[in-house]
Formats: sequence, structure tokens, C-alpha cells
Amino acid sequence: MARLQFGRLTEAWKGEASDFTPLLAEQLDAIGAEIGIDLASIGESEVQTTGGRRIDIVAQGEDGSEFVIENQYGRADHDHLTRGLAYAVARRARGLIVLAEEHRDEFRAVANYLNDLAELDSERGIAVWLVEARAVRIEDSPWAPLFAAVVEPNVFTATVEQAKQSESPLGSIEEFWDQFNSPMVLGAAQQVLSMWLSMGHRRRLGPNHVVLEAAGPSKNGFRTVVAVYSDGRILVPFSSYAGQNSGIPIDSLTTAEFRSNADALFGFGGSERQARTAPGRLTPERTDALVEFCTEVATAYGGADGLAKDEASQ
Repeated sequence: MARLQFGRLTEAWKGEASDFTPLLAEQLDAIGAEIGIDLASIGESEVQTTGGRRIDIVAQGEDGSEFVIENQYGRADHDHLTRGLAYAVARRARGLIVLAEEHRDEFRAVANYLNDLAELDSERGIAVWLVEARAVRIEDSPWAPLFAAVVEPNVFTATVEQAKQSESPLGSIEEFWDQFNSPMVLGAAQQVLSMWLSMGHRRRLGPNHVVLEAAGPSKNGFRTVVAVYSDGRILVPFSSYAGQNSGIPIDSLTTAEFRSNADALFGFGGSERQARTAPGRLTPERTDALVEFCTEVATAYGGADGLAKDEASQ
């Protein structure tokens, strides 16, 4: 029987900012499932703020409301908690999530106090979740993060937060198209999505983006290929291709040749793990190349999925 192993985050992901934060930004649906809040599956990392500091991750609920996430290795310290609170207040975020390997008793008390205040004044209060994370894997498989909420708003507050998010979700593709300011970018995005769906693949809506998905080896049977944003940005989740959110790397999508071709296509620098283009990157002239790239990824997913099923049946 395969043996389950637990490890420190530093053992699995060497760099907090370079490795772990981009991974978390692609694991938001898993974090959301743990805390009981529907978070978009892809967030924005290293968000610049006034004063020259950066927020680790800004996540979004289904209605576009923001959640500030601060993460760190080891035991959470005062800097991350107070900085996260300052950012959450400044951005009028709905909640703050502090993720670390361990949380001090005094920080748990502070979080509980803030949650009590949020319950009394839901319009101005900020809900706080303290989440602990560790690395887990089966024998020599790739590491995956495991999350456990140790402090969260009480049932009433969490229910209120969930209800707020369901008031105005992005429920249709028409609402997504309405977000576009550029007719040229809109036309290109519609063409890409039409071609993608006509090939039998599927899409998933976020607050300001559409995720192109394909069948592949993962818990739910589908994996992200790319995400297309309403401002014409394109997100390419290289770390997802490498298996950091599924535990199953796709070998053909991690070669130097594949990465070089992708960098040339999207204008990346070769080191990004969760790469976003500049706004307006998607144009009518680039739609065919984007769909060709997505098809290559989907084909690789399909091949890896078949191998995984064959191994499971043996």
C-alpha cells in the first residue's frame, strides 16, 4: 500500500515568493473549499500597493469581491498579519486569509476578535481566516499543499459572506462579454471561445475571465489550459502544466522546447511560473496561434490522462 508523506513547505517548494505564492494563486478553489467561500480558481499574485509593498495574492469571489491573502513559511508573524489587515482595509476587501505552517495563540485571539467585530458590523468589518498549510505526497509523487482552517468566522458570519457572494454572480457569458471595452479584443475572444467549444472542450467563467479547460488527469477530470481576461490578457499556468496543483506533471509541457515556443508566442521571459501577458495581447491576428497552442496543451492532457488510467487499472 502506498505511504502518505508529510513535509515542510520549504522541503516541497524552495522559494516562498518564487514557488509557493504562484502555486497558491492557482489553488484558490482548494483554499476556498477549505474555508467555505467560493473563490475564483485563479488569483493575481504580487499585487503592487502604495508605499512600494506588495500583496501576496488578491483573490476574487464570484461577484468580484476581493479577498487579500498573505502567505509565509514557518510560523505566522506580526508583519504578515498587520500588513494583510492594512491591505484589506485599504482595498475594502471582504476578507483576509493568512496562510502559514503555524499560527500563534495570540494571533488566533486577534482573528477571533476581528471576526466578532465583523459580525456586529458586516458592512465595515473584515472577516479573517487563519489557514495552516503543509506539504503532502504519496511516496515519490510530486508534493501538493494540504490546507486546514484553524480560525474562521462563526457560522452566522460565514453564511452572510456566502450569501453576499451569491447576490450578483457572473452567471452568463453575455455578462462576461459586456466587460470588454475594446471591440477588437472582444471579437478575438469570442472567436477563440467559439473555436474552443466547437472542438468539444469546455469553459468556466470567473469574475473577469473565462478559463479554457480540457479533459486531463486531475481530481475532477479537467485541467486549466489558459485563461482569457476581459482586458485582453492571457494567463498561461506553467506551474499547473508541471503538476503543482494536481500532483501530476505533463512531461511534454515541461520541456525546454515547449517553454521556448510558448515564451515566443506570448512574450514571456522564460522564468514565470504563472505567466500573464500585458493587457490587449489578444488580437484577431493572434487567435489562430492561441487556439493552436491550447490544442497542443489539450492533446498532451489527453495523452497523460490515458496513461494515468492505464496505470490505475493495473
